[in-house]
Amino acid sequence: MTDTTQQLALGGQKIVEDLRVLLRDSEEMLRLAANVPGEGVGALRDRLGTHVETLQSTLGDAQRNVHRRYRGAAVSAEHYVRHNPWRSLALAAGSGFLLGVLVAR
Repeated sequence: MTDTTQQLALGGQKIVEDLRVLLRDSEEMLRLAANVPGEGVGALRDRLGTHVETLQSTLGDAQRNVHRRYRGAAVSAEHYVRHNPWRSLALAAGSGFLLGVLVAR
């Protein structure tokens, strides 16, 4: 997997984690707003409930998208390695050699 692919995967995971935090916070706010009386608060509870449902749907979509992209990258990498075993071995050995040289400094 290339650095760019890894960065995309990590960025997607970060977005999913941020959405989870937002969802937990929104659910907590909705739970706390349930105890507050008033007309304006009722409308706020309804809007917040709608946002929580939308966020849950978005989180599920984002999670599926991240998994699909990651799986596609993994399949592509496996395909490349299976069709170019010697080139893959040379790349791995070269990378290991360069890393060893850099670490030895």
